[in-house]
Amino acid sequence: MTSSLASRLGEIPGVASVVVDLDGFGRGIDVRLEPGADEAMVMERLRALLAAYGVKRDREPRVTPGRSTAPLSGVGVEISITPINSGARIEVATKTVKSFRIVAATPLAIAQGLSDAWCQVIGRVPVEITGVSVDDEGSLTVTASDGEQESTGSAEVARGWFEALTEAVGTALDDSGHLDLRKAAS
Repeated sequence: MTSSLASRLGEIPGVASVVVDLDGFGRGIDVRLEPGADEAMVMERLRALLAAYGVKRDREPRVTPGRSTAPLSGVGVEISITPINSGARIEVATKTVKSFRIVAATPLAIAQGLSDAWCQVIGRVPVEITGVSVDDEGSLTVTASDGEQESTGSAEVARGWFEALTEAVGTALDDSGHLDLRKAAS
């Protein structure tokens, strides 16, 4: 399946190269676009083909950049996730401290960058994000580890990727003892 999937993906107009590794350590599909390619059109065709091969669900919520204090407004941080050419720019700020990270455009890298910046602005030791997954019902789960204990946070992607990542990372940090959302919300 891997070689036929790679060749079919490579036939999409605007795709410069494709590497498919569904079994190895860095499992994934790396697609490079030709300069000037219509990214939205290419992504729509990629989604449809991946769904046809059973690698991806037919429709996932779109990732939209945003700036918000919700859904975790009680912790006093403002969060911004902005797509850039090489990935995403994560910014977390309080009234007195700002921190940003430039990360790869993968859910794990975005969650790790969000966690690192969040911990920095609140003066906590960062945790390692060890996993990000979305189940068939659309629930995003983030797993964090401080080296001794694991914690998780979940959110529904139907509300949007920005909100789901923010809530899931915040909840994982809260469960790890790095935040006290219950106290901050009161």
